[in-house]
Amino acid sequence: MENKLIHFETYFTELEKACDLSDEKEKETRLSLLRNIQNAALEWDIHMQEYEYKQFCKELTDRGIRFTPFDERTTKAKWTKLFAAPIPKEDRKLVHFEQYKWHLFSFELLPALKDDEARAAFDAQEKDTVYLFLQHTKEAYRVENAHLFKAEDFDHDFIPFPDIYIFSPEGKWTYIHTHEIMCGPYFYKLK
Repeated sequence: MENKLIHFETYFTELEKACDLSDEKEKETRLSLLRNIQNAALEWDIHMQEYEYKQFCKELTDRGIRFTPFDERTTKAKWTKLFAAPIPKEDRKLVHFEQYKWHLFSFELLPALKDDEARAAFDAQEKDTVYLFLQHTKEAYRVENAHLFKAEDFDHDFIPFPDIYIFSPEGKWTYIHTHEIMCGPYFYKLK
């Protein structure tokens, strides 16, 4: 991480120097080169994140967890019906539910376990088959051998869309891992 910070410091120092140049031709050349560096660094980060994510998915399937693509709309609608139904639509709108469904728990509209308690409850939960969806994608899955999941499986920085929702087919419980370090994960069990 230190090397990356040094590179950012160098980049911004050089950017500042380039912007202060009075020679417009040299200024444009340096800014163009700095844009190329920035784009290459971004491309590198994206490549590394995608590679690590693919390796992670392979590790899960090698472990014996089976993912079957499932209809995303149906899965999200089912989750909403099971867990958000008791919350009035006006309250859901106030907490930006459509943007982040987990706001039901972060705004404490539903009582959920948080942090390590949520992780422990998820790990202890009996789960052979579950449904899983990612908040901001069209990805949803029926997952078999879900008992092989551990809460720590979702604690990686390289997961590209880290708002992950997992729930039992019967709708008895849900586990949500959010992209916010300070929010969640959450575990909620219907009474």
